[in-house]
Amino acid sequence: MKTIEWTTPFDETTASITGLTRKHWEETVFILLQGIITHASVGKARIKLAGPQSVHGQVADEFEGFSRSLIMAAPWLKTSETESIFVGNQTIDIAEFYREGILAGTNPNHPEYWGKINNCSQNIVECASLAWGLYLSQTHIWDKYSAAEKQQVANYLLQCNHAKLPKNNWLLFRTIINTVLQKLGMPFSRKEIYVNLKTCQNMYLGNGWYRDGRTNQIDYYSAWAFHYYFLMWVILDGDRFPEMAEIHINRMRTYMENFRYFFSGEGNVPCFGRSATYRFAYIAPITLGLYLNCLEQELGEIKTICNGSLKFFFNREILTDNYLLTPGYFRHSPRLLERYSCAASPYWVAKAFNILLLPQSHPFWQTEEKPRAIEKESFSISIKSAGFLVVGDQQTGHVQLINQKSYHNYSNMSSKYTNFAYSSLFSYDIRPVRNKSDRDSAPCDNALTFSLGNRYVQRSQIKHLYCEDNFAASKYPLPIVNPKATDLISRIYGNLGWVNTQILVKDDFMINVHRIETRKSLKFKEGGYPLGFNDGYPEIISTEGAEVAFKDGKISFVRNLYGYDKQYPAQPLTPHTPENNLRYQYSVVPALGFENKNQKSFYLASMVYGKIGNETIEQLMELVTNFQIINGLVKIKFYDNEQVVMQLGNIRHLDITLNNKAITGKVVMARVSGDGKNYQVVKR
Repeated sequence: MKTIEWTTPFDETTASITGLTRKHWEETVFILLQGIITHASVGKARIKLAGPQSVHGQVADEFEGFSRSLIMAAPWLKTSETESIFVGNQTIDIAEFYREGILAGTNPNHPEYWGKINNCSQNIVECASLAWGLYLSQTHIWDKYSAAEKQQVANYLLQCNHAKLPKNNWLLFRTIINTVLQKLGMPFSRKEIYVNLKTCQNMYLGNGWYRDGRTNQIDYYSAWAFHYYFLMWVILDGDRFPEMAEIHINRMRTYMENFRYFFSGEGNVPCFGRSATYRFAYIAPITLGLYLNCLEQELGEIKTICNGSLKFFFNREILTDNYLLTPGYFRHSPRLLERYSCAASPYWVAKAFNILLLPQSHPFWQTEEKPRAIEKESFSISIKSAGFLVVGDQQTGHVQLINQKSYHNYSNMSSKYTNFAYSSLFSYDIRPVRNKSDRDSAPCDNALTFSLGNRYVQRSQIKHLYCEDNFAASKYPLPIVNPKATDLISRIYGNLGWVNTQILVKDDFMINVHRIETRKSLKFKEGGYPLGFNDGYPEIISTEGAEVAFKDGKISFVRNLYGYDKQYPAQPLTPHTPENNLRYQYSVVPALGFENKNQKSFYLASMVYGKIGNETIEQLMELVTNFQIINGLVKIKFYDNEQVVMQLGNIRHLDITLNNKAITGKVVMARVSGDGKNYQVVKR
């Protein structure tokens, strides 16, 4: 495994934070293309990569490598004065490489034909990338085809109009395919452009975020799928439909208002949701927004965001010795991948390389890098439509994403979606692949897991309740998982009761309070953040009511505030394996446990803290000085005398005083600072 060793000099003048320039982006493209080209088939239409295979089959996987690599080659071709790069000891004409590969892949009589496009075919996804690449590189590739060759390529793309698609972001692929065909003067379907645009437009939740399909599956697909393809359409055809174009430009502006807070001091974002192997593809719509000159943030801050994203990943060993992207996050990680993933899937990160559409003369490259939001101040940002809180600590650069709405329909995806919080530093543990004995449990990091027997499961089917500054709440069922399911997709078909969870943020730690109603005796387990490391072993300390682990200046702490009667010293999800954690070779999680023994209604509460620091366990214990639940009213007092009350479930009318501040009404949560000057009240 290797990192990129850039030969381009770093720029300390206009890139004083990252040192990166446009030439670093170009050099990265050349390095990645070197790996692609050296693994190409004879006819150049297929990229033959060793590694995991998807459920779509070998041909689709090999087409995927070709089409996704074109996404980064095409912007470079559009702005370059040459068509060639050096690969090893030879010069390769990049435009010729893709011209030949496209003709071979779209020719039904060629041995490297990409195959007929059927319902829900992965080739539809790749055809959208192919179409965008053709548009950007038009003078280098498309314009050099004969009329018959152009028709051959168009005929292949037009197959996508006759296939059934899932009702999610996939619909936008057909929009882009047909819009590009229209721009290239070929037959196309106007209906497939605008019906699909409208359908996906209606998946908008607000605040710049989309749900992917009919359920609240909310993740970075809002960036690298929805905004990316909508802005692509604006570039292609927005001038003819200015009102619709303005809708999507404004939504991207709104998205950036809160997305800018996701970026940590290291340059990454909290990793959650599926397709983590796409790495920093989430900056793809930012690059198109820059091309459209429609973003409102300071250009220097956006430059640091983009350059910092590139540097964060390529300073890690994400490349094989043959210059191929590893299918994983930091390393090859089969457990992280989804059923649709293959060895070529990581190349969707190529979407970020649309930044090369900006020529060297563009103001973006000339402006001086400015600090990111996290480097300016600490913050807690509520994104109500998505049910997210984004919490950042300026001193450490740590960013956390608290989730009280997003979930996936498949329970094997739960650890990627339904943890209470995700971190830029304490990355989540990866759920093991289920075996036939059905004993593998969901990870308990930042989750309340529950079990009827040996196998623990996480929440799903989340009903979002509240999302305010430093406070979010949800309700969800205690699911029954089909015990006969032996594949990865374990359907939930019933429930044993309900949980109401409220999360209160104080500084950058969390107070998690759960009100549980169930008709069964269940085991519960709640963990803190995974403490990740690559060598050695952490210091693990237990004290009455709390567990903590220390390693490399990081701390993972969990404290029993109410109800738990068991403690689990920090331990790995599965012993003796480097596959547990997204980011690190190894990780341990401190946890708490409880068995209700037929109690039908009860409360559990914890304090969870993942931080950079050197505090002792005694100092951490002093952060919450009092915690009580009396007649359903939760009362909390913190180290600085701030007082908090919360109600879960049945919200009663209250008349109370906190630090000389009178609070009245159907109060869900109220907090008053120690001096009584600052307060927050959330009412039903």
